[in-house]
Amino acid sequence: MTYLLIAVLLLAIAGVMIFLRKQGVPPHSVQEETNRKVIPLDRHRQLRSKPEEQPCSSCKRKNGKLIFYAQDNGSVVGLCRDCRDKAKKRDMLPL
Repeated sequence: MTYLLIAVLLLAIAGVMIFLRKQGVPPHSVQEETNRKVIPLDRHRQLRSKPEEQPCSSCKRKNGKLIFYAQDNGSVVGLCRDCRDKAKKRDMLPL
């Protein structure tokens, strides 16, 4: 008898949950969503999908593609195709 009562109670709860879901009631309240510390990354991904053009370290012109070299002191410079000869003259190593 007790098992039958528990089974009916579980079926009733499941039926109410299915009914509420079909009605469009969100499982969490709106207040809980505003207090969450997790932020959606969709907007961040959209902003980062457009890469910025970096300026050349030598001529300061913005080019779409830079080649990065290591200087003698260990710093890294990004040079455009026009400034590639400067890197070869100074024996810079490409990264």
